[in-house]
Amino acid sequence: MGLTNGDALAMALGAVAVVFSGFVLAYSAWGGLALLFAGALALSILPLRARVPAAGPAVWIAFLVLCSAGTAGFLVGFGAFDDPELEHDAEATLHDAGTENATVLVTGTVRNVGDGPADAASIRITLADGADGTLGSDTVALDDVGAGAERQFFARFGPDRALSEFETLDVEVTVEG
Repeated sequence: MGLTNGDALAMALGAVAVVFSGFVLAYSAWGGLALLFAGALALSILPLRARVPAAGPAVWIAFLVLCSAGTAGFLVGFGAFDDPELEHDAEATLHDAGTENATVLVTGTVRNVGDGPADAASIRITLADGADGTLGSDTVALDDVGAGAERQFFARFGPDRALSEFETLDVEVTVEG
């Protein structure tokens, strides 16, 4: 039984899988091992077919299953499915109410409780009076909020007499990456 085109293709893909398994091992042990076994299996297609002539299709199926598992392991280990999830707390303090120097100071914290980094976060802060009128708004940008990280932010509004009417605070956090 000689070397067929299918055998040559299996062996070439097996060599690629073995080489790529070293890279995948850096990110996922099970993904790298699955690719290593897939490559070793594909490289041994000739001796397997010599013993069992019908082994060719079984080797191809096992190769594809192991390559799929290895690729999945790589994607999980590399972090392809990691997403940031930001939570926030904020409070506002009115200073010098009823004067021309009325100011509102907003302080807060953003926490990344997700399993991936947020390259940037945008914090939109809106102040409102009791009649649902907007007194002011500002956007604060934070860079590189890693998974598990906590970052503080602040914004200062005023001085402006109109800020004496401040009653409610709305904070909206958006992930940008």
